[in-house]
Amino acid sequence: MLAQEAHLAKNTLLSGFDLLIKANFFQDKDGYFYSAFFHISIGMERILKLAVVTHYMLSNNYLTPTVKQLKSQFGHDIRTLYSESLKLMPIYRHPNAHTATRTDNDEALIDFFTEYGVGSRYFNLNEVCEAKMDRSPLDKWPHLASSIYEEYTPHQIREKSAMNLMYKMDKEGRFNGFTSHLDEYGHPLMVFDCLYRQYVIEKSAPLIIWRFVEILKPIHFLLEAMAHKAIAYETENKIASMVIPHYEEFFYFLLADKFTIKRRKKWLNTFNR
Repeated sequence: MLAQEAHLAKNTLLSGFDLLIKANFFQDKDGYFYSAFFHISIGMERILKLAVVTHYMLSNNYLTPTVKQLKSQFGHDIRTLYSESLKLMPIYRHPNAHTATRTDNDEALIDFFTEYGVGSRYFNLNEVCEAKMDRSPLDKWPHLASSIYEEYTPHQIREKSAMNLMYKMDKEGRFNGFTSHLDEYGHPLMVFDCLYRQYVIEKSAPLIIWRFVEILKPIHFLLEAMAHKAIAYETENKIASMVIPHYEEFFYFLLADKFTIKRRKKWLNTFNR
């Protein structure tokens, strides 16, 4: 069951990365955002729950927590699960493990997916049935994507890209008038605004995936160290069948570096062979 859960966590994360690369605005691709958010939030929750469940088993002679314990302590709260998992790292020491310094945008990503997992998965239907005038995940995403794009893209490149887009519009004879699209505050977007938003979303996607990898990389090392401790426990107690799987065989894609991540266009097909 733990191996199947690891497969599920792996595939939902990889699928989420693929969907995030495909997602964009004003191209009939809005659904990709929701699918990406859904898969990534599920994948994050499940890989983190693997860590806390495995720790409980290793600390209690392979007894498992109850479903009620999991629900009452964590629910779908990714931030709490992440914090609890990081607290376990000193217990399961891994030679390559370290807790990377997280930026404000990393924290914003964790908060976004925590909120999505806890309350926004059914935002559209909930808002239809009981309008609270909350901002949708799609309204919040452009600001977060733009912040990450600006943090990791030099100013001169950003400026040149915007100018090139203006030149392209001028060359094609496209008038920069108002469109029927609205921003997250209800203001009409101009043609340049729409095109530039699409550009930023496209360029930010691999950077966001890179940040996800960096956020979850310590969890990969944590699970690997847990698996090694489990081997020793099972050998010592003469447990014939493996109970806790070799987690490192599932989540090695979290070892990817920034350069490779920025170039990668497909995740699920590459790491699910």
